[in-house]
Amino acid sequence: MQLRRLDPLANSGPYQRLLKTAVKSFTLTETQFDRIKERRPELIIPGDEGAVVGHLIRDYLDIHYGYAEVVGFRDHFSEQFEACVSAVSREEAPRGVRLAFRDRPNRSMAEMVFWKSALEEGAEWVEMNWASVPEQPEPGIAAGDSFIVREATERDRDVIAEIDAESTGQPRLTAAGLDSLYENSRWLWVILDKGGAPAGFLSLRTEPGGWGIIDQTAMRPAVADQLREPLLRWAVAWLRNNGGRRIRKQVYMADTADLNLLRDSGFVPGETGLEYNRPVDPAELKAILEERKSHGWFISVGDWR
Repeated sequence: MQLRRLDPLANSGPYQRLLKTAVKSFTLTETQFDRIKERRPELIIPGDEGAVVGHLIRDYLDIHYGYAEVVGFRDHFSEQFEACVSAVSREEAPRGVRLAFRDRPNRSMAEMVFWKSALEEGAEWVEMNWASVPEQPEPGIAAGDSFIVREATERDRDVIAEIDAESTGQPRLTAAGLDSLYENSRWLWVILDKGGAPAGFLSLRTEPGGWGIIDQTAMRPAVADQLREPLLRWAVAWLRNNGGRRIRKQVYMADTADLNLLRDSGFVPGETGLEYNRPVDPAELKAILEERKSHGWFISVGDWR
């Protein structure tokens, strides 16, 4: 009798297979993946060794990938990446391509692969986790003594676009960018000051395993120091009372005010990574390539910071 090794993923779909790949930077939820598959299947670039998936969100083209082995990533990422980017127009992703790299063991290899695709190293980020959030009273409409929280409606789109631009320094969100923000938020809240003026907004969602995710906290710069702490407390209490036994927020290392507040509140550093960026617009991409040529195409491979 001849024994055969059974493939535990033989009957799995593409999403589950990507989750189980060894070489990956992939954080899409199954709902997000299914939405891409239904609406923009051309942004899923499959192959024998792995796949690249593009996700249009908040005017970015977020890139996710997964490969069974390093050699598959090395040999096929660039081609699949370009196929994905070429399916998107500048109008769809005016903020460009964004890849949240998290495959730390393969960083040196990835830097060379990304260089070929004109992906530029950006900011370092860290996932701050609170693994066991204690029970808390359900929050009311007040965030601290000076702010009110209410659910966002379609009438708040202009205000949300304005606050997002002020807090990020990016151009205002397009209509499609706002659609994606609303759609990918399980809960979207607008924060008002005592006078009723919009001061910020908050985007929350959940993930399997009891995770509550603080996706985005956007605050007008003039009130950020006042609002940051009460808004975090409110978000934690809301998530804890709505399925978030543990909570995660990804922040840039340069955001020291957020990092210090999260640490003081009970969060601890988890996974770290680097953001890589590239424009979608061919003219902007050409300018990057021309500048690299003028500098001799030097590739710098450094240690993980």
